[in-house]
Amino acid sequence: MDLGPIPTNPDILGRDGANSALFQGFSVWLYGDTFLAKPDVQDRTLIGDSWSFTTDLNAHAGLFGFHEQVDPTGAPTMILPETPGEQAFNQAHNVNNCGQNPCGARWALWPTSISVDPADNSALIFYMLVSAQPGAFNFQIIGTSVATWRNIQQEPQRATLNPPIVPEHADLLFTQDEPEFGTGSFHSNGTLYVYGCGVPSNGFDLGCRLGKVEPASAQNRNAWTFYAGNGNWSSNLSDAISLFNGGGSVSWNNYLQQYITVYSQIFSQNVLIRTAPKPEGPWSGAIVAFEAMAPASGNVYDAHAHSEYDLNGGQTIFVSYSRATPAPFSSEVRLVSVTLQKQGN
Repeated sequence: MDLGPIPTNPDILGRDGANSALFQGFSVWLYGDTFLAKPDVQDRTLIGDSWSFTTDLNAHAGLFGFHEQVDPTGAPTMILPETPGEQAFNQAHNVNNCGQNPCGARWALWPTSISVDPADNSALIFYMLVSAQPGAFNFQIIGTSVATWRNIQQEPQRATLNPPIVPEHADLLFTQDEPEFGTGSFHSNGTLYVYGCGVPSNGFDLGCRLGKVEPASAQNRNAWTFYAGNGNWSSNLSDAISLFNGGGSVSWNNYLQQYITVYSQIFSQNVLIRTAPKPEGPWSGAIVAFEAMAPASGNVYDAHAHSEYDLNGGQTIFVSYSRATPAPFSSEVRLVSVTLQKQGN
């Protein structure tokens, strides 16, 4: 059942992403590129990420009561802090007040998933660092990492690795030639499990690998191990095997007594679902959960399930996806309820 678009600040033309988690009493939603109807305090009409939060935890008739932190102009603020270098570069190339070519070039931080540690109620935000150039879809993922978030009233903290894994980007844990870890993440029995779906530098590799780490050591690459098949875990990422293709949010579903992953089918309006008894699988084949509403252009994308809203013991789940709308630079994130049924019932 389509439940309509997620409400947004009226100054937002469009945004995508929509990963969420229950964090310190709020359902917190993280978004990627966010287009603004009027400039923010730094004279930007495009910011690399934004966020909103609500105490509405019953989604059966849609979601309401969203709020954003805003700057003095009333524009939404970003969730992930820029480094001084990133901020200076973005200001110099800002299309609204460009002082250096190419105008419109920028660094962006795109959140990919958020997971909350029930042991201390802290959160981990996975993200990719993107180098974007002028023009549609003209961007390069430089690498991926994770930021720690201790308090909803404070900024998340990006890592500082010494020596850096990616030169000139000391926060990055994984390079553009490695799986995009953070596509999906969750905590279970004191362990953080993280899926890396696809390799940024290889568009033909859509495989999802699995890593795990103690939550307190998530920003320490040497503390990670990766599933190598046949029940084996390896500290060497090159040993990681692909568990399935595609990939989006991953969570435990109490009704099915299975893990589920929900994601958008590439070049399609279909939203897919897979299940598995354990994080490492075996994962089922994909089935179509529903066909999304057609966008004004392109395809729908970035479907995610929001497990904090599960109803009836997980039999009803809630899924969001992004779609373009007709106005320039506009888009919406729509919410859909999906009722599951066990195989054979």
